[in-house]
Amino acid sequence: MRAYQLTAFGLDHLQRIELPDPQPGPGQVLVKLQAASLNYRDLLLARGDLYRSVELPLVPVSDGAGTVVAVGPGVQRFKPGDHVTTLYKARWVAGAMRPEWVGAEPGGPDHGVMRELACFDAYALARAPAHLDHRQAATLPIAALTAWQALELARLTSGQSVLILGTGGVSLFALQLAKLRGAKAIVLSSSDDKLARSRALGADVVINYRKHPQWSPLVREATGGAGVDVVVETVGAATLPQSIDAAAMHGFIGVVGFMGGDDAQIRLTQAILKRLRIEGLSVAPLEQHERMVAAVELGQLQPVIDRVYGFDQLREALDFMASGQHFGKIVIDFDR
Repeated sequence: MRAYQLTAFGLDHLQRIELPDPQPGPGQVLVKLQAASLNYRDLLLARGDLYRSVELPLVPVSDGAGTVVAVGPGVQRFKPGDHVTTLYKARWVAGAMRPEWVGAEPGGPDHGVMRELACFDAYALARAPAHLDHRQAATLPIAALTAWQALELARLTSGQSVLILGTGGVSLFALQLAKLRGAKAIVLSSSDDKLARSRALGADVVINYRKHPQWSPLVREATGGAGVDVVVETVGAATLPQSIDAAAMHGFIGVVGFMGGDDAQIRLTQAILKRLRIEGLSVAPLEQHERMVAAVELGQLQPVIDRVYGFDQLREALDFMASGQHFGKIVIDFDR
């Protein structure tokens, strides 16, 4: 079968190889992978900048979707022909995250999805939404679930407001899911074109942060001076102080990214006097993924895909991600 390996750190060390076809053991599911989607962590891993150590060679990329080919002894969750996606935290089924589950992640430290066939534990997969094709479903495991969990932890409901930083995968899923909940959405971007496209997806207020570097007063103004109930903080240290300034009393800030640095300087008096909840999060367990799938189906949500590349174009896809030009998700179609 076709596959990729990262043999050393650096995009020049992504190699197309052939691997033997695997067979499912007890409790395992054999999946014919048909699409993958990129996340920022995939770029970090390929460059050697991931926040944890991994052993090489490694099959890269965390998120994928495909069709069940066969199941091993004892598997009842799936049957051949089922449409499934991977689960990023492969051992986190329910409840709170545990230390012994850390690192069980496809695309590093475990082998990822850039291979035509792969065996997964039955509980390291999730049913894909019925109305989505493989390319669309592949966008869900990290980006959609992270956005879903941020809004869940915030208890965002109708009539409230949410500030969304950027227009990448997590951000646009946060926008779409917030609108399904009946919330007012404010989106930041440095591109007027991306802001116009965000409005088409339902954004109520858009702000160009390049034109308005001090954007937090504009956010407060857009909420009648109160500030937003929820911030989906995808950038990190560079924007967290303004996110705090933009938040309402008893607001929630879900910190999900660190592209803007991970060493933040904040005013504790603001956080204390506003009684803010600032919480770091990284996806969610299988039980939350299944709830998200149900909501995506009910709302007939359509993931935003910027570009689709072929299996042989992984390097080009990662280069495009590195450019920061994408609006939504970047997808690899294995049949293209």
